Amino acid sequence: MVHDLLWNRNYMKRIRPFDTRQLEAFDMLCRTGSFTKTAKHLFLTQSAVSHSMKNLEEEAGCRLFRRQGKKVSLTEAGDRLLNFVRPFLDEMENVREELDGFEKFGTGRIRLGASAQACRFFLPPILKEFKDTQPLCRFEVKCDDTPACFDLLSEGKIDLAITLAPIHLLEIEFVPCFNDELRIVVSPDHPWAKAEKVNWEDARSENFILYNRTSYTFRMLTDYFDKLGLRLSSFMEISSPEASKELIKVGMGVGILANWAVEEEVMRGELVSLSLGSKKLSRTWGISVRKGRKLNKAERMFIKIAEESGCHWMVNRKL
Repeated sequence: MVHDLLWNRNYMKRIRPFDTRQLEAFDMLCRTGSFTKTAKHLFLTQSAVSHSMKNLEEEAGCRLFRRQGKKVSLTEAGDRLLNFVRPFLDEMENVREELDGFEKFGTGRIRLGASAQACRFFLPPILKEFKDTQPLCRFEVKCDDTPACFDLLSEGKIDLAITLAPIHLLEIEFVPCFNDELRIVVSPDHPWAKAEKVNWEDARSENFILYNRTSYTFRMLTDYFDKLGLRLSSFMEISSPEASKELIKVGMGVGILANWAVEEEVMRGELVSLSLGSKKLSRTWGISVRKGRKLNKAERMFIKIAEESGCHWMVNRKL
């Protein structure tokens, strides 16, 4: 039984993590080579340092020092421990400094999700204004469409997301910022461009170029066509608006894109943008966050700037 107790005691010592204060004293002793100087640097008594190092050797289960009078040198085991201790203590100090800044306004990190379009058109002016006032805050941006951003929010992998308004997602809170309009986009020589309106009677013979079917926009378009009693006979799905525009330019089909996405091409006369009809199809963009999550000051500031930027865009119809 005595043997078992001793074995258990030794086993518990080995599986316990090293004491950080002992490691700090060990590092200082290795730097000074003297118990007296180490005690002075750490504002401890020499006996306290000596006792701490004795406990550390017991925890390690081997000798770490060779004592030569008032000086000490490392054994092979001590040298191995030192190679671990110094990077560990340096990293611990870095983490301490980083954690100290988390509660200070304007510091820390925001993990943001946004589609490629949002990253190109909406995010730059929002980030610019935010960084002008809060230059210490870091951003990590993940480019994904709205459904993927909702998944990332639910999994806690991002903090905020620029998305379309969620549909039947109770776990997501949404702050609306602005609306856009989906419009028919055709090449200048298309009959609808010349007529300056869409003829839905001819739509069944057209090849449509649409957003990917996993997107929220595709779901909105499907609902819109269902209400019109229209079933498209031919369409292709493309996740890249830029690729869609190039295909439309060469007459490969009719697109449905947001007004702001084709603004430059329409101004240059490369594409023509037409209303879907008397009933417009609008989308609401905003900031999504996981329901119940407490926002820090930087995140609240970002949302406020996004709302103001959205209002500005709605008035001027461009960011």
